[in-house]
Amino acid sequence: MKSKEKSLTQEVSHKLITQDNAITSARYEMSALEKNIVYLLMGQLKQSDQSDTLYFISVRELMDLTHTKNSYEDLKRATESLVGRVLSIPRPNGNLLQASLISSAEYIYGQGIIEISLDPKIRPYFFDLKKNFTTFQLHMALSLNSKYAKRIYEMLSQFKDLGYLKLNLLEIKKRLHLYDEKKGEEQYQNWNDFVRRILNVAKKEINEKTDLRVDYKGIKKGRKYVEVEFSIKLKEGKQIPLTIDDTTTVLFSRLVNDFRLRRDQAAVIVERYSVPEINKALYDISLKVADGTVGNVGAYTAKVFNVS
Repeated sequence: MKSKEKSLTQEVSHKLITQDNAITSARYEMSALEKNIVYLLMGQLKQSDQSDTLYFISVRELMDLTHTKNSYEDLKRATESLVGRVLSIPRPNGNLLQASLISSAEYIYGQGIIEISLDPKIRPYFFDLKKNFTTFQLHMALSLNSKYAKRIYEMLSQFKDLGYLKLNLLEIKKRLHLYDEKKGEEQYQNWNDFVRRILNVAKKEINEKTDLRVDYKGIKKGRKYVEVEFSIKLKEGKQIPLTIDDTTTVLFSRLVNDFRLRRDQAAVIVERYSVPEINKALYDISLKVADGTVGNVGAYTAKVFNVS
């Protein structure tokens, strides 16, 4: 890295990230690594994004923020799984949407950057949300280690203002992908196993690392537990947010999305020039675009940086 400055993604790390309640309550499976990739993607979303906007994840930043070490093979498996993960979302009109969250992932050779495309069918569930949405802290969601803690944190965040959530036990397992509806197979059929492996782990992590303090109790029907009742309280004060600051990734994103360069051209520029040099050139180009001096911004930017 040639120099450090505040990045665009650093700004969103201090804000809530938002998703439609349909995503919160959707039934799907994701590993903790997959969820972290999705969270960093969500942290970059802006209302001004075009339908073809690409998003870039820094591998180094991902590991720094989550205090994990992931090999190239780990990441490749995670993104491959994400492309194939199907979210089942009931539509208000009675239809059932089945779609992948991301439509593609591409590794930028030599840069440690993953390019992500958001599936067009999923985009509306993250943009222009005026009601029925869930908000939660990006840095807190990233701090959770268990994939089940991450999902339960999202579900509880939807009801944090109400302070209460009661869910059918089977529905919780469906959301956490612990129940196979096709085969009728259920994991952790023993209540104590479910408590020990899922609920207690999630409760401990959420209480220690997030803005929520939660507790729960099981509700029986006869001799069988059928529901879980959660109590949710907001903690006073704020945790110190994690800093998201990978300047190379942000510049790479700007060069591709805003200045319409090819990925290979952007890669050459971030390797060849310093951050101040790139930012100054992009500022000058933006002025020329604004006053109509430049027509084809991609061609002009490539000429300025002498990349073909």
